[in-house]
Amino acid sequence: MNMQMAMQRKTQTKAQMAAQAALQRETQKAVQMTARHTLLRPCCRAVFSLLVVCALSFLSAPCAPAAEAPAGEGAVTARPVVANPGTSTAAPSSIYGQDAGQPLPMDGIVIKDNKPLDIQVADELDDYDSEPVQSIADPIEGWNRFWFGFNDIFYVYVAKPAYTAWETVTPSQLREGISNFWNNLLFPMRFVNNLLQFRFLEAGVEFARFIANSTAGMGGFIDVAKYKKPVVPVHPEGEDFGQTLGRWGIPHGFYIVWPFIGPSSVRETFGWAGDYFAYPGFAAGYAWKAPWYVISGIQVGFFFNDLDDVLPTYMSLRDAAVDPYIMMREAWVRYRAIQVAR
Repeated sequence: MNMQMAMQRKTQTKAQMAAQAALQRETQKAVQMTARHTLLRPCCRAVFSLLVVCALSFLSAPCAPAAEAPAGEGAVTARPVVANPGTSTAAPSSIYGQDAGQPLPMDGIVIKDNKPLDIQVADELDDYDSEPVQSIADPIEGWNRFWFGFNDIFYVYVAKPAYTAWETVTPSQLREGISNFWNNLLFPMRFVNNLLQFRFLEAGVEFARFIANSTAGMGGFIDVAKYKKPVVPVHPEGEDFGQTLGRWGIPHGFYIVWPFIGPSSVRETFGWAGDYFAYPGFAAGYAWKAPWYVISGIQVGFFFNDLDDVLPTYMSLRDAAVDPYIMMREAWVRYRAIQVAR
């Protein structure tokens, strides 16, 4: 009996010592974690404050003060004061080779109308007396025309009625908020491509917009940065990898029409592949192990919400052309050239 009691005491003593050691370890871990949090919190606050200050500095460019209107002439408006040009006695310019007493030739004056892109393209391609100039190689035109017809049926008879119903049941503020949220999520794609194009100021503006919209804009649902003047002008559509390849001097290759997606080229197809790794769905699928069809469905929903910017242009180009396929091809090539050159 004495031996058994002694063994029990030893076992209880060992258990108590092990419990005390475990308690001491947990206490030490808790103290260390508390110390880390105590040090990290001010650091995080300082970094966050620095990011907000940087965002405001990138989005706040000095503006010229508005001229004050004379008293008694109605409301004050911001109008620049322009001095009246004096009467010049100098002879007209001889750039056209005219004499001082002759007027300028009418063919030396070019007036450009400020028209939307789809109307400009329609005007240029409406000259049916001559064959339209092909601006991109199209060796698989049969394939492309087949999928163009398929996409046309899908856009007109499926996407357009579905989006009309979506507009009917949802307020415009909700659709705008969803669009702002999606645009804010695409920040990594715009930021990385600005860096790849060595446009560091534009990358800074994109970063500042992301910080401002993610904090003051409730995660991006409100685009508060659009009311701030940036230090450099940045197009709202931003940059993608296809534009980066174009800036690097890589040509289109040949024209391709993909089902549901629409016009593309060899270069732009590789651009889409590059942008995929910067899409928020790729990071979310990798981090949360979400199925690809769930992530893809969510992204398609965001793209569907933005169809109000696509369908009107598509329908106007389609209705203005004798051959809508050629119209869409040339309009898309010009549109991408404008995006690359801006």
